[in-house]
Amino acid sequence: MKLCIPYSRPAKRCFAGAVLLFAVGTLFAEPYTVSGPQNAKPHERTAMEELSSYLGKRVSGPLRIGDKEGIIFRVGDTELAARHNLLSTQLPEEKWVIRSFGNEVLLNGGGPRGALFAVYHFLEDYCGVRWWNEFEEDIPAATPLELPALDAQGQPAFAFRDIYREQVSPQAARFERRTRLNARGGANLGGAYSFGPPNFCHTFDYYINADKHMQDHPEWFSLRNGKRVGGQRHGQLCLTNPEVRDRILEQMLVYIQKGIEEAKKNGVEPPHIYDLSHNDNQSYCECDRCREATEKYGLSGVNLNFVNSIAVEIAQKHPDVLICTWAYQYTQDVPKGGVRAADNVIVRLCDTDSNQISSIAEPDNRAYYDRVIAWSKVTKHLFVWDYAITFSKGLTGLPFPSEFHYGDLFRHYRDNHVSGIFWEHEHPYLADLWELKFFLETKLMENPDLDCNQLIERFMREYYGPAGQHILAYRKHLDRIRREKKAFVSWFPQLSAFNYIDDEDVAECNRLLDAAEAAVAGNPKLLARARHARLGLDRLICLRSCPAILHDPAQKANIVKKIPGFDAVKARLSTDWPAWIKPYPKSDKLIKVEMDHLEKTWHQTVAPPPAPERFQNSRYYDFPAFFLTSHGEPGQEILVDDPESPIGQAMRTDADKSHYFKLPFGGGVYDEKTKKSLGGSECAEVQGTGYHWYHVCKAKFTPTCYLWFTRAWTTQLRAGNYRELAGKELDVWVSVKFTGPMFQPGTEGKSYIWIDRAILVLP
Repeated sequence: MKLCIPYSRPAKRCFAGAVLLFAVGTLFAEPYTVSGPQNAKPHERTAMEELSSYLGKRVSGPLRIGDKEGIIFRVGDTELAARHNLLSTQLPEEKWVIRSFGNEVLLNGGGPRGALFAVYHFLEDYCGVRWWNEFEEDIPAATPLELPALDAQGQPAFAFRDIYREQVSPQAARFERRTRLNARGGANLGGAYSFGPPNFCHTFDYYINADKHMQDHPEWFSLRNGKRVGGQRHGQLCLTNPEVRDRILEQMLVYIQKGIEEAKKNGVEPPHIYDLSHNDNQSYCECDRCREATEKYGLSGVNLNFVNSIAVEIAQKHPDVLICTWAYQYTQDVPKGGVRAADNVIVRLCDTDSNQISSIAEPDNRAYYDRVIAWSKVTKHLFVWDYAITFSKGLTGLPFPSEFHYGDLFRHYRDNHVSGIFWEHEHPYLADLWELKFFLETKLMENPDLDCNQLIERFMREYYGPAGQHILAYRKHLDRIRREKKAFVSWFPQLSAFNYIDDEDVAECNRLLDAAEAAVAGNPKLLARARHARLGLDRLICLRSCPAILHDPAQKANIVKKIPGFDAVKARLSTDWPAWIKPYPKSDKLIKVEMDHLEKTWHQTVAPPPAPERFQNSRYYDFPAFFLTSHGEPGQEILVDDPESPIGQAMRTDADKSHYFKLPFGGGVYDEKTKKSLGGSECAEVQGTGYHWYHVCKAKFTPTCYLWFTRAWTTQLRAGNYRELAGKELDVWVSVKFTGPMFQPGTEGKSYIWIDRAILVLP
């Protein structure tokens, strides 16, 4: 196959038999030609098309390598590759090679993705092409291109590389391949290093579904407090029950065959990995057999012995398949009693308790640092599941300078034989400097020995232009003050976690970000990027501008707190943020969700709700329903209009979806830092129809506490987000309505719990 590229007009494609021609310009002088094997595979065709397309935009005039002209790029398993023993079957998986031989340039690599990686490295390293996200790329202006003799090669340090994010577009898979991720992709992108069915994590309930089997086989599920429980949110399996093992083995063999057949149909390599891991909860089995096994091997040992017993059987029929299981929450510590993972088992260690804002080498992350080392000694295949984002609703994307420490983290993984990384980094339009952190993540997954600070400086220069130096100064300021104030940012932080950025720091950061905008004021593209870089700080300012509503009979309600620059913040969030979201799929819905949240955040423009008769002579903090957050399954709890409520809105819970919503109704205050209850109670009886006040507890509030309601703890008020509550002893009341036959015998329809207001009374 031969693709001919002269250089003066847009590409035109002509098909003639097996030959694909890309002709540009006149039919005379050709500065370069792109060619591939006569019977090119789908990924080789993609590699040639990508190279042709970007060279057509990048090169205008001669293209020389050393003193050679008329350059011929040989992509994939060509005769040139065969002559030099550089065929895809002769190279290690995903190793890529760029090498010039006179006027010929070989671009190839191992396996089905190596040639693509060679092309993308050539375009990035030698042509200056940059892919920042699915919608933004930078290509230098078209000029003549002169390069030295080429001899470059590399291989990613980690075999499995994935960055999970939501709101992906149809361009996502190609963007991931351009940045050398490998977890997704069809035949045209070289397939993927993929998981097979039924899912890539939390699969116990896929193999033995609680809804289908609990009634007939309760003994298959975990015993908790004398009751068998199962399901993705509420229970596990009994891992010492031999029937459970036999059934899962049978099911896994079916899934493996299904994975092989699907891959064959799609023209890609079969899945490498099949997951067998516990559900997303901590209700492990406490039956007598499991207790005895736990005493001997630890919870992780019980899990690993169970997975090993299945993996040994799988290895006999499918020796190339790996079985992946968790080291997560209650299984995160290494087993006791000499238990090791079988040779075909992957242990995927999940970090849930480290300080995201610190290096893994710093003292507050020592536990996870040691855990990586410990697991590397008991498994042949160690993967990690890590995070680059905060998940607390309404707080995702607040500024924390974790980027300076990525080099330490990825080197620690490499040095301890980690072979796969799953990096959770959702919401590109919302997360803190997502493009910068994604850039670092992908670069260090390939080569953790790259200098992280040099990469950051390069990104700032290339992505932000003249604004970059000011944005870098802003990030360095954040990193300096987080060290001085010993800040801690977990995966589910309270707003108080960001108190390390005080009012003086906010002013200094705004000064630097104003300078960044001024530096690129005449460039709309760079100005949009610079303004987006301050999104996290703007949202922090916005949240701090809106204190809890204080009702005081002796004074006007304290609901207005303007701070300098708030109007500018509000204007940026109202205009620039929706424009940034617009390219993403379902953007109209995303914009509405984020803008609705902002409107609730700057609620000081709304009149305070009327004081309930019970509390009208009290001083109290008032939290109407829109302050509450849902931590249940999608659709389980939603904010709805309710004309029966004096507030007009309520957080409505579908009580039929879980036995945890049955009476007694519970509530309490919990401190996330100490992991201790600060108070709570349960109510076994409904007071009647309509809304009634229920007393929860009296508690001394901390900067890291939250209120929870229902025994499922899924309706919450993030009390730690309001600095004025910390240190105060408050009497907690909640206004609740119960409807439906579960709570009101003789009625019909669904059963709901409606919470429209929480009130915290001062002494």
